Amino acid sequence: MPANAFAHVCAAIATPFRAHTLAVDLPLLAAHARWLCDNGCDGLVLFGTTGEAASLSAGEKSAVLQHLIDAGIPARSLLVGVSGCAIPEVIELTRYAARLCCAGALLMPPFFFKAVSPQGAARFYDEVIAGCGTELPPLYLYHIPQNSGVPVDAALTARLLEHHGERIRGYKDSSGQWANTTEILRSFPQLEVFVGSEVFLLDTLRAGGAGCISASVNVQPAAVRRVYDEWRCARADALQAHASAVRRTLEGAGPIISATKTALAGIHREPAWALPRPPLDALGGEASAALIERLRALGVAGLAAAAPGL
Repeated sequence: MPANAFAHVCAAIATPFRAHTLAVDLPLLAAHARWLCDNGCDGLVLFGTTGEAASLSAGEKSAVLQHLIDAGIPARSLLVGVSGCAIPEVIELTRYAARLCCAGALLMPPFFFKAVSPQGAARFYDEVIAGCGTELPPLYLYHIPQNSGVPVDAALTARLLEHHGERIRGYKDSSGQWANTTEILRSFPQLEVFVGSEVFLLDTLRAGGAGCISASVNVQPAAVRRVYDEWRCARADALQAHASAVRRTLEGAGPIISATKTALAGIHREPAWALPRPPLDALGGEASAALIERLRALGVAGLAAAAPGL
């Protein structure tokens, strides 16, 4: 794997909202970020899919980022999701992340227009990079075609590396397609490659990747850390199997964002954690109770007997 990757075990951190106003609950978020860092995460990814970035305004994102740094979360541990459809807004947030000395910026192609050509996607990245000028943090490409509608495949990655070189630092593969991950790992060994699910963490490490950036690391940071710390040891496969079981339990309970937030409501004894912003729905009473029981049976650390208020 590339030397000096910014991190290895990263939570795609969820965003808590206040029950009545649906404003971002900054104290809850900061407390969760500290809990993740204290329990195995060496990196946090803000404003990704799990963080409901598409439901947050540019102003909210800037305020959240500043609050976390003011609360003592090291900027160098924060990879900032800067994705958006409007190039000026993407540039503004990316430059702000650079000024705060964050680890980097995670950027997918615009996610509204579908069937965008590879040339159009490349031009989007070109414009963002040019617009940031000297205020450009390390850039991490974000491949999640099931959401963006535009793949960041090996061909586009090669084109961006040819044009921008070391400005492109890494790649997150949230496609769930291991064949794509292996192609990226094989073709671009200079990149920090992260998978979007810890199910693939051990395979990624064995293939030379940096680690994972995952929704379900919110729920099991210590267990995923053990996979990373012991990936060369005899019990690595058993540790991976347990972490994979927790991930698959969350996936099987319903939408991964809602399931993750339900679990966090139980871990932190705070019912507001279970609330996503519309148009997403909370998991619901019976489904929430069943999920909590299954996670408790798997030994998820710190989980209450039932998620409060659910």
